[in-house]
Amino acid sequence: MSFIQTLTEILESIFKAGSPEVKKRQEIRRIESELRNRQPSIYKNEMLQPNFAELFRILYENTKPVEEILRTTACSDDLQQNGRYEYQLILTGFPDETQKKLEQLSYESRKRLVEESGDDIAKTFEMQRRSFGELLKGVHSVEFRKIDETLSKVMQLSDICRFNYMNIIHAFDPNFDGISSQTLGNVKLVKPSSIGSYLQDFYYLTSNFSLNSSVARAVIALRKVRHGNSISESEKASLMENLQKINTVLTTLLDSETLRKIICLAYNDPAHKPKTASYTSNAVKRFLEFVQGRYDSDEQRIKTEIKDYTISFELKELFGEIPLLSLKYYDSETNDLLRKNTPYSLAWITPLQTMKTFLSTYYTEEVRTILSNIELEGFFNDAALKSNYAASISACAETAGRIEAFENSFERGQPNDIANVNGLVEDSRRDADFLKKLGPLVDNINNQAHKIIQEESKNFYSLYRQISEIILDSKKSKPAMISNIKVLVTSPRNRDGAGLLEQQHGAWKSFLKIMKNYAIIGELDDGNE
Repeated sequence: MSFIQTLTEILESIFKAGSPEVKKRQEIRRIESELRNRQPSIYKNEMLQPNFAELFRILYENTKPVEEILRTTACSDDLQQNGRYEYQLILTGFPDETQKKLEQLSYESRKRLVEESGDDIAKTFEMQRRSFGELLKGVHSVEFRKIDETLSKVMQLSDICRFNYMNIIHAFDPNFDGISSQTLGNVKLVKPSSIGSYLQDFYYLTSNFSLNSSVARAVIALRKVRHGNSISESEKASLMENLQKINTVLTTLLDSETLRKIICLAYNDPAHKPKTASYTSNAVKRFLEFVQGRYDSDEQRIKTEIKDYTISFELKELFGEIPLLSLKYYDSETNDLLRKNTPYSLAWITPLQTMKTFLSTYYTEEVRTILSNIELEGFFNDAALKSNYAASISACAETAGRIEAFENSFERGQPNDIANVNGLVEDSRRDADFLKKLGPLVDNINNQAHKIIQEESKNFYSLYRQISEIILDSKKSKPAMISNIKVLVTSPRNRDGAGLLEQQHGAWKSFLKIMKNYAIIGELDDGNE
């Protein structure tokens, strides 16, 4: 500052002490004086010094290994990946004994225990639910609330590591690239105003940040999880050194207040208040929602798989080598996508496949024709009996159409649009809010599937009972239900169809026994044969 300028400011401070412009200039001078007195020197003669550039080089060098860990674990652009690593971090908050108990409640362990329980399946499920509830009580402890605080700091650290330090470093040394040049070369002095916007962005990320031991442990834990739960002592020491240097720069050498003062000089405004980022974490809440959703889904999956296994022998007996017919979209491919990426799954694949295959194999045109001919040509002795029989035939005739309509509901623009399902699964990898939309959608789809199973099983059970009675009636010397049934079933036009219907009557019973595992229908005792 020149002698004349100094003299001018002294006179202004005497004769214009109340002037806003004079007060502003005085405050700027006060800030400059404070910065000049800092050690090591980072500001002098209105210029940022080489030491200032060196601080950013230190940050650039030491944030790279940390950034690589965070970017590939809990702070990636893939929400599903983030969730997996968050899940592992949160598990570390449980005591070792509790962690082992949680592992015992995994899908594989739970299924094994249920399979070993014999006839006590319901009791085993109830015991598992109680154990699960007891274990989750620990999530509401003070220690777990601190996990969210730590993870919010980890998120902030990730953004700090991703900051483009080169924008600031190149203002001092344009030739530095961090690869061929590991240290700064000929460093020029820089006015704060020339990098003011970059410093303001940096302040936004780093304001009030401190890297405590919990954050350091979390970073090391993420590194271990990513590499099979192992880390060498040298790697751990190197990583700790990186974290310590980052913390020293941000909390001691270039703390938030010092950085704010430099930004004030950059904008020539002592009252300038840069914006600051706010970081919060709901990881523990997400953990609770995920494990609860996964637990419920796994329970339904175990029940379904046990049922599927139980009936697999009956299916083999019913259909022989005929494979079960798949439904479009409500199939194992969609189910695998859901299970791998969400807590949800499709619950009624096997019974729907069984029903579709039964229609194709046993409810053939020939069978439908004889059933229709009995309705049209039979002399029913009871009008109500004929009405009920006609209603059953009509309902069963529409079963295939209702299943097809369900399949078509997954087409583009329809209520269960599979593209929408797949899109929500993909979007949920980046934003957990999409899971909140996906869950009710999958529940609704499963409810539609179960409604078909229940209603169509009930329709075929009703028709089966009536066919049983008609077959018995046709054996009597004097039929009581349909007076001309003997003539009908022995006529050349109906003989083959009637014989096929009676021949396959046992298959209908086997089919309904299988569906009874999934739907509520009446008894299938020998008296119904």
